[in-house]
Amino acid sequence: MSDFNQVNAELLDGEKESLPIEVYVKHNKVQTFFAWMSYPLVIVFGMGFAFWMANSLPALLIAPEGESILDVSLFGNQVTLHALELHKYLMYLLPVLLAALWVYGMERFQYFSKEWRPEWKQHIFSDLGLFILNNIILRAEVFVAMAMAATAGVLSSWVGVNLWPTQWPLVFQVILFLVIAEFMTYWLHRFEHENFWLWRIHSVHHTPNKLYWFNATRFHYLDIIAIPVISNVPAIAMGADPVVIYLATTFSVMHGMWQHGNVDVKFGWLNYVVSSPELHRWHHMKDTSLANHNYGSNLIIWDLVFGTWFLPKEKVSPLHVGVVDVEGDGVIKQFLLPITMKVDD
Repeated sequence: MSDFNQVNAELLDGEKESLPIEVYVKHNKVQTFFAWMSYPLVIVFGMGFAFWMANSLPALLIAPEGESILDVSLFGNQVTLHALELHKYLMYLLPVLLAALWVYGMERFQYFSKEWRPEWKQHIFSDLGLFILNNIILRAEVFVAMAMAATAGVLSSWVGVNLWPTQWPLVFQVILFLVIAEFMTYWLHRFEHENFWLWRIHSVHHTPNKLYWFNATRFHYLDIIAIPVISNVPAIAMGADPVVIYLATTFSVMHGMWQHGNVDVKFGWLNYVVSSPELHRWHHMKDTSLANHNYGSNLIIWDLVFGTWFLPKEKVSPLHVGVVDVEGDGVIKQFLLPITMKVDD
């Protein structure tokens, strides 16, 4: 992993002999429909529900301010849920659950590669264990909130808090948020691939040798904190409503499952709009001359702008994913990887 030079897409001609030829699988009409329409349908239905919840917010807040709708004791701790909190959970969780179930079903019945079915210890246990460590034990969201509040507060004192176009329709505000956030994360992501010291942190995300939907959650703790802070702070500093952030986050999580899913889907012209699984598989290749492309997390527009968009026309399959000489199993091993990864001579 010592060569971080950007390589033109034409170099595929010299590499494709080592790549497996894509085997054409004949689909029936139902499979063809799911290949082309699954992603648009799930995103439209999921985000449509989320937008409906956002627009229905005043009508749903029947309970007076401060009144709880759920009050339970768990392991000696009192948990209180208010109407506004329930609304935000539903607006976010139900679309995410829809995407997770759909992608999981596609991985079972219309998979991209049979070889990519995850194994318990190396994949499922490692992904789930790291997710629990980052989000439940180490409470990454607490540090994310603190960092965002502090950074946005400083920036807003410089640029003001009235720059955000709050008068725009909500859907256009979400699109604007994603475009700005993607610009920030594009450069963070690219620097993480081109700088070895940052790569030591980000490589945790690339260690799996198989891609499946839950890979979207596999990040090192430092990445879990850095990514939302860098992506969200500009909009927060300009005065974006929290609902915009909720909706953009909902899309990001839904899309991330598709992006990493072991699903046989076709995106067509959407490959020039979103960072699809067809594009993202190449980004996870072990060969860095192929992998150092397609840095977009949700949208792919900045890869088009800065010349890192890559999707070969040749009928070859990007199956050799992972990090050379690094095995990704084990929660503690992943957490310590930035320290233990050896520097190439």
